Amino acid sequence: MKKTNSIKTAVFFTFIFYLLFFLRPTAIFSQNSPADAPTLKGKNIVYVYGGMEGHWPAESVDLIVPKLRAEGANVKVFDKISVYKNEKLMSETDLIIQTWTSGKITKKQFQGLEKAIMNGTGFAGWHGGMGDAFRDNLKYQLMVGGQFVSHPGGKIDHQINIIDQDDPIILGISDFELKKTEQYYMLIDPNIKVLAISEFDRARYSKPGKNENKVTGSTMPVVWKKNYGKGRIFYSSIGHNISDFDVPEVLTMQMRGFRWAAEGKYHPQENIISPIYSK
Repeated sequence: MKKTNSIKTAVFFTFIFYLLFFLRPTAIFSQNSPADAPTLKGKNIVYVYGGMEGHWPAESVDLIVPKLRAEGANVKVFDKISVYKNEKLMSETDLIIQTWTSGKITKKQFQGLEKAIMNGTGFAGWHGGMGDAFRDNLKYQLMVGGQFVSHPGGKIDHQINIIDQDDPIILGISDFELKKTEQYYMLIDPNIKVLAISEFDRARYSKPGKNENKVTGSTMPVVWKKNYGKGRIFYSSIGHNISDFDVPEVLTMQMRGFRWAAEGKYHPQENIISPIYSK
């Protein structure tokens, strides 16, 4: 009888070991996705880079494009925004990734970009390459969901806080810190779904006597997603330095955001409006 009980006990603990070891959650920093998660495999991606050199547009191609292709995406790279006027290419595109700081976009170029997104093409990017482009085009800013206005303090250490742990883009990611990089202060669309925020918590963000607008204590959306027509928009304000993507959480969120945004043509629109102020 004792021998039988010992065998049962051994079998029980073997079963528990199997559950803990073989079925343990995949590390969040892996770029692999669960079988039912969005994927870039077979997706058509247009990668557009250029504009202000300070945000490393060409270097971003070397960093990001190989990762997209390794996942099975069909990526076409362009260094001119005139590609937005190519109606056939735009209609065949699942995702546009833009890293183009500042500059101007013509009426026809914007119309081509907007039409593609309205029809379901995703639009994604980071930092100034998406959130500080085409400053004179208000409709572009509406489409993105926010617009850069300042980075108080310059390159500083600051904390990123996750606020939507249930969203697949953020799932499994905890709060983390960035070192010596820009903390964006932005004008924000209230119809974005905010996934991560950052608080301005330093005692001083500008030179003595020039702090005309004290921002200490303010909280700012950092990562968000939104709808625009049938298209999905994903944005992260992190990424002034290309080395910011060495932080595993930053790259993981960005890749997941690409995957989510690329699915606009294949799934019903999500209801992701989450108003902060309610009556």
